[in-house]
Formats: sequence, structure tokens, C-alpha cells
Amino acid sequence: MKSTKLISLSLAAYLMFGVPVSLASPHYASDETKRVVEAMVEAHGGLEKWRAAPSIRFDNIMHNNYHGKDNFAWWVAHEVIDQKTRKVWQEWPMDDAQIGYDGDDVWSVNWEKGNPSPSMVHFFYYFVNLPWLSQDDGVILSEPARFVWPGSDDELYEVRMTFEHAPGIGKSGNGYYVLYIHPDSYRLVGYQYANGYKPLLDVMNMPEGREVFGPLWRQITRYEEVGGLLFPTAFRTMPEADERIVGNHVILNIDVSTPFEHDKAERPDGAEIFAGPLKTD
Repeated sequence: MKSTKLISLSLAAYLMFGVPVSLASPHYASDETKRVVEAMVEAHGGLEKWRAAPSIRFDNIMHNNYHGKDNFAWWVAHEVIDQKTRKVWQEWPMDDAQIGYDGDDVWSVNWEKGNPSPSMVHFFYYFVNLPWLSQDDGVILSEPARFVWPGSDDELYEVRMTFEHAPGIGKSGNGYYVLYIHPDSYRLVGYQYANGYKPLLDVMNMPEGREVFGPLWRQITRYEEVGGLLFPTAFRTMPEADERIVGNHVILNIDVSTPFEHDKAERPDGAEIFAGPLKTD
């Protein structure tokens, strides 16, 4: 009877989330890691509710403080991600551009920004959903350390989040996040991130042998509850904690109830398919 029940649960998990239940969890360094990280996930609304969302969609607005004098400083995108397949469609209204991932290829229309189109596919999806993405297959979570953010008196939990393999499109197994979790509320209040996607490193002119761009630091300054889930909706980017701000970010119009429009992820006529690797290790 127990064996039959386990098989049934595993099949249900596979059908709902696309992975067997035995794989749908991270690797914790210790029981304390598990306690802290799972408390963070619960503080943001819990995993079950997040995974039940058919899609995550939001408007992403970024001001690039490093823009050139002839460049438009604002990055504005409407992003939609299918929770089961992680397919994506994006509209960039200020650039009259589109990006999509149909499950096989990354395509773009009128994409002229320097970042390779695959690097944008799951880029902000991770920033907006980082508490829950800590629970993905292949995530490795370190023993918690303690860290006092400059200018604050709170001794935060610090957990390093690495990967067995590239976790998404435009990512690498060399990339990582360092999570900063409040010791009382267990909210994610900041993080470091580093991206090792090779085509991105190339356009950034990283030195030969450099495995990641970054880390950069993020401090979350505002949250919004949508459908019982607590999302970060404003944050700032810095080269070091509490240093000069190099990017300001606002996330608007979060929607967790609308089904994914698979036809919008399909490549339209005239779209360019990215010819390079979609992930690197």
C-alpha cells in the first residue's frame, strides 16, 4: 500500500511540475539550512501556492545609471513565464522589440540591446521569484552564516545558492546567488548575484578565464502581496552592499492567475533565432 501511494504521489508531482517528487527539491547543507530557507519560502507565501500559479507575469522597469549619453536609460518589459515549462514571451514597448522562448529556441524581433537575447529570458524571473526558485531541482544551499548589512543593525542569515547545472535559459552552472534573510520575518531582504552565461561574458568583455559577471548586490526596498504570495517589487543594484546605486528597479502589475498564452511564445514570421548556446556550464 505504501509503495502504491508513493508511486501515485510521484506521478502527480511529475504531471503538475514536470519533475519527479524525489527531484523537486534542493540540496540542503544541514538541517539548519533547511529550516532557514523553508521559513523564507513560507514568509513569502509558501511553495504550493506559487507552484500552482499557471503563469507569472509582471512589468519590469529598470533605470540603468550607467547608460551612455546617446542611449535610452530605461529598460521596460512586459514578461510572462509559464510555470510548468518555463516558456516565455516578452514585449519591450520602448524598444518596439519582442523576445520569446518556445521550449526549443530563443527568438527575438528588433532586439538591439547589447545583452544576448537568451540572457533576458529568465533574468528577471529569478529576481522576482527568488525565494521559491530556491526549491528547484539542482539547487545547492549552503550552511547559513550571519551578515550585518552596512547601515543596518540586523544580523541577517546568509545562504549561498549554487547549482548542479545551468538552472535556466541564459544561465550557467557557474552562476550563483547569496541570499540575505531577515532573522525575525524570514523575508528575503537582499542578495548577491553572479551570471556565468558565456555569451553574456563575451559581450561584457570579461577577461579570459573569468567564470562569472559579478557579483552585484541587490537590496529589496518594497514588497507586494499578490494572490497570497509576497513578491519583491522595488530593489536597487550596487557593486557592493550599501555602495553607489547603479540600477533602480520597479516591478508592477504582477499577475499569478492568468493562463499562459502558448501561441505568443511561438516564433513569429521574420523573428531571429539565437544561434549560440542557450545555457552554458
